[in-house]
This record gives sequence, structure tokens and C-alpha cells, in this order.
Amino acid sequence: MTAKASSKPYTGKVIVLVNSRSASASELLARVLQLEHPGTVVGDTSAGAVMQSRIYSDSGGLDSKVFYETSITFANLVMGDGKSLENVGVTPDEKILPSAKDLANDLDPAMSRAAELADVKLTPAEAGKLFPCSLGRL
Repeated sequence: MTAKASSKPYTGKVIVLVNSRSASASELLARVLQLEHPGTVVGDTSAGAVMQSRIYSDSGGLDSKVFYETSITFANLVMGDGKSLENVGVTPDEKILPSAKDLANDLDPAMSRAAELADVKLTPAEAGKLFPCSLGRL
């Protein structure tokens, strides 16, 4: 199957938020946008967890049974620039880290900046109310 070019491609802004918990497909999206230049990545360096692995479960023992799993990596994704994201992550175009004071007051300066890039006015306090879990709180 071959992808066909759209007759009406999206020409708007693309802003991606990442942080140290961003991993796997979110990292790939962020990095492809950086390499292809249609978007801006904002936030903190991502996790660097993109290798593909399989988990194998087994058990052993006679009197007592011990159950265990082994994760075996079988693929490392290398991006168009010849680099792997594994253990490195995506460095955002605009690195914005919340301070301890921001976290204590539920402020999200990264989300606020991303909104600003999309021509939307959103204070860090308003942004902090949108996704409280993104600030590390559950």
C-alpha cells in the first residue's frame, strides 16, 4: 500500500507537548515533526524509550514455583537523521520546565506557551487546570 498525497493537506500550526514521561509513539511523532519541520515541540526532554521488545513469561521450581518475565529487545528505531532516540529522548525546540513554585500552585507554563504558539491566550493557571495529571499529580 502506498500513501497518496492529499489534495488538501493541513497547513495549520502543529504544536507537540512532551515531558520526561513522554515515551514510545509520542516521541516518534515529536521527532518526525522536528525533522520534517511542520511543527514545534515544547516542554521537557522525553523519556527516550522507543525500542521494541517482547515479554516472555515462564516459571521454575519444584517445591515452590517462581514466576518470572523477561523482556527482550528486538528492534531499535533509527530516525531519518541516523540517530536513535533510545536513552536520549527528544529535545524540545522550546525547553520549558515548571519550577517547584509552578508545581505547588498547579501552574503549567509549557501548556500556556504551546497555546500561545497556537494564537490562544491561556495563562499558566488556566493551563494547569486543564490536565492536572500532566503536572505529576494523580
